[in-house]
Amino acid sequence: MKKILSLSAFLLGTALAGPANNSLVVGTSQEPPNVLDYWATNNLAISTEVNNYMAAALIGIDNEGDLYPEIAATVPTLANGGYKVVKNAAGDVVRNSVTYTIRPDAKWSDGRAITPADFQFWLKVQNDERVPVPDRDPWENAKITVADKDTFTITYDPPYLFADQVSPSAAPAHIMNAAWNAFDAATKNQKDAKAVNEQWTKFIGQFTTSRNLPKVVSGPFRPTSWRPGNSLSMTRNPNYWRKPQGGEDKYVQTVTYRFIPNTNTLKVNVLSGQIDAVSSVGLTFDQALDLQRSARNKFNVYFVPGAVWEHIDVNTRSPKAKDLDLDDPRMRQALLLSIDRDALVKALFQGRQPVSNNFVNPLSRVYNENVRDYNLNVAQAKQLFTQLGWKPGSDGILEKGGKKLILSFGTTAGNTTRERVQQILQNQWKQVGVQVNIQNYPASVFFGPDFLSKGQEGKWDLAMYAWTANPIFEQGDLFKADGIPTAANGYSGQNYSGWNNAEYNRLHKQALTEFNLADRIKLMDRMQTLWSNEVPSLPLYFRANPYTKVPGLVNYTFSAYSLYPSWDAYRIGWASRGAVEVNKQK
Repeated sequence: MKKILSLSAFLLGTALAGPANNSLVVGTSQEPPNVLDYWATNNLAISTEVNNYMAAALIGIDNEGDLYPEIAATVPTLANGGYKVVKNAAGDVVRNSVTYTIRPDAKWSDGRAITPADFQFWLKVQNDERVPVPDRDPWENAKITVADKDTFTITYDPPYLFADQVSPSAAPAHIMNAAWNAFDAATKNQKDAKAVNEQWTKFIGQFTTSRNLPKVVSGPFRPTSWRPGNSLSMTRNPNYWRKPQGGEDKYVQTVTYRFIPNTNTLKVNVLSGQIDAVSSVGLTFDQALDLQRSARNKFNVYFVPGAVWEHIDVNTRSPKAKDLDLDDPRMRQALLLSIDRDALVKALFQGRQPVSNNFVNPLSRVYNENVRDYNLNVAQAKQLFTQLGWKPGSDGILEKGGKKLILSFGTTAGNTTRERVQQILQNQWKQVGVQVNIQNYPASVFFGPDFLSKGQEGKWDLAMYAWTANPIFEQGDLFKADGIPTAANGYSGQNYSGWNNAEYNRLHKQALTEFNLADRIKLMDRMQTLWSNEVPSLPLYFRANPYTKVPGLVNYTFSAYSLYPSWDAYRIGWASRGAVEVNKQK
């Protein structure tokens, strides 16, 4: 009965959507655990996409990879003097800095001016070791100096490669500072990471959950309601300063995200016209191909190439991982050589999603295309299993020292493409004597604080998911040693496999301060070769991100650089209501 009631409420809500009331209904297969966490302690793609409606950036990146000012009055550059580089006598860059001037009309949604203090507050929290951020780089080396009420300089020492391409976030100090002080008092001298995490959850939960919606925002939309398991709605923020051509009344006034975990159900809702557009986190590739055949001008289907890398992390650091040799690169190579990825992408994606042998995106200028190709080679795989001492048992499963090679294989439940990939790979591994048990979880659990980041507890052996990364900023951060989540670092970092290679770590640090592109490419080449030799993750393919929208919905677009269709949210609208199309989907 509960499901029927939920569906009825859903249909009633969507029946009111569309051009008639200048609203937008977006369907997505994931629900964020929280929204507008300025420190991205939850950094799911769906969270970032939703946050883009509510959070303004100092400077942003458009579909072409070009910078534009949002909170800032202009984009700082070497030419206009806003970006400065300091070199030593040898010509090496030793420090760089960027000076920003805040637009005089930039305000929080409660009308308070956005000031340098909001950026200082964000940086202070970001760099506090008690806060479980995914990564402190480059902010741990950044310092803010305030010049006046609108102008501040952020200095990177040692220098940061992409200092002129990124900017710090602003968090509303006048709203959050008192709660932060309470967190600070409650956790001072606290050594227990779990206790600190609980206090962090208490702090951030006052501003980011369905019960405690963000109190103020800086972006073009502000949240108005969140029904867990059902929907999140946002309405236009009248204090947002950028105005679209012709006036904001001609553009979408309300955006509602519908949470539909089962992608088959999501597809049915597209076909029945219950939603206007699908999130970048929504349809599977095969569903999008099927929808394209059924479109009949009722909706458009797009396949945005680029920035999503589908892979399987191998847990290398649990006691079980060591028993099963998952911490030995030969075992990981053997697992990769045992599966036919070429056949997989042909069968599931008509070959339109290229097989990956590398974690670096081909669109990046530091991409190395000459790493090892791990196409199916069962003979080599079996040789490696034998070298490691694994022999087939009476049931065909490989055995060693009384243990069988049995692995748990998890991903996000309800994603039909990943579930099909799991079944195909499970069968291929069975052919070489590896038993894989599939155990999937809701995204909130799989990406929650107690699963991927706690690999040392042995909660998983193989974890399949995707990373979305902007090709501009590739540094090899995913696999640096200090990105391994531990109790000591508050479980921050994204190196979930736990891979730790001394040469890779050394080259990574060297590349971070190599401003000569040709020399940095050489360093990154070697890093990718090391990674490919040891494959701490099993690369699958680079995804084209499918989504749909109905005709007439304009400026709902994205690319490998802007990443999410919400990047230019203030200009999303309906042509029939007078919205002017500025961005066309390529």
